[in-house]
Amino acid sequence: MSIKEAGIEFVSKIHNELIKIRADQLELGQDLTERINGVANAVKRLDAKVEKRLDAADQRFDAIDRKFDAVDQRFDAIDRKFDAMEEQFGGVEKRLDGLEGSHQSMLATQQSMLDTQTEMMRILLGIQRKLDVN
Repeated sequence: MSIKEAGIEFVSKIHNELIKIRADQLELGQDLTERINGVANAVKRLDAKVEKRLDAADQRFDAIDRKFDAVDQRFDAIDRKFDAMEEQFGGVEKRLDGLEGSHQSMLATQQSMLDTQTEMMRILLGIQRKLDVN
C-alpha cells in the first residue's frame, strides 16, 4: 500500500469516525432534549398539582374567612344587645334611685306625721288633765 492510499484510507477512517462522533452527539442531544422535556412535563404536572392544592387551600381559607365574618357579625349583634341591656339597666337604676328618694321622702313625711301626732296627743292629754282637774 502506498502512502497515498494509506493517507486516503486514514482520512477516510477519520472522516467516518467524525461522522460517528457527530451521530453520537446528535443522539446524546436528542436523548438530553427528551430528558429535559420529560423533566419539564413532570414540573408542569407538579405545578398543576400544587396549583390545584393551593386553590383548594384558598377555597378553605375563604370558607374559614366567611365563618369568621359570620361569627364576627354575631359578636357585633351580641355587643349591640349588651349595649341595649346596659341602657335599660341604666334606666332601671335611675328609676330605683328615684324610688329610693321617694321612699326616703315618704319616711321623712311619716316621721313628721308621727311627730305631729305625738305632739297632738300631748296637747290632748294636757287638755284632758286640765278638764279632769276642773
